Amino acid sequence: MIADTVIDLVGTIGHAVLGTLMPARRTRLGPRAVKRPLSRYAYKSLKVDRHTYKATVSIDILTSAPGP
Repeated sequence: MIADTVIDLVGTIGHAVLGTLMPARRTRLGPRAVKRPLSRYAYKSLKVDRHTYKATVSIDILTSAPGP
C-alpha cells in the first residue's frame, strides 16, 4: 500500500543543501546605483575642449657614436 509508505523526498542532496543555507540578505541602506552612460570621473576630462586642443608630438632619435 502506498498510503502507509513514508517517502523521503528530500534525500541526501536535499539534506546537504538545507544544512548549508546562505545567511539572510542584509538590508539595503542606500538606493541602487543607476548605470551611467559616462564614467562618473569623466567630468574632469570633459572640461578640455578637444576641438581646439593642440597636441604636441616629440620624437628623439638616438644614434650610436661611430666606431673607432
